[in-house]
Amino acid sequence: KAGGAYVPLDPGFPPDRIAFMLADSDLSVLLTSSDVLAGLGGVKAQPLCLDLLGDELAAESAEPLDVDVRPDDLAYVIYTSGPTGPPK
Repeated sequence: KAGGAYVPLDPGFPPDRIAFMLADSDLSVLLTSSDVLAGLGGVKAQPLCLDLLGDELAAESAEPLDVDVRPDDLAYVIYTSGPTGPPK
């Protein structure tokens, strides 16, 4: 509904794996928490720490956004890999 795709990242993953997925996916915005962000280095995406935005988020409208979303737009990216090798 917002017009963007999401990439779920597990904060329990090794830092090098998360760094690879962040760089490979070329995220523009990273929704996270301040404690998780502190453990990530060199994030190029704009971080939005949800734990610090509580009042601002509560003040936002719940009305649908006026965004052109088409059926062929990307919805999400899921990285998988075996026990060895980089995420793909």
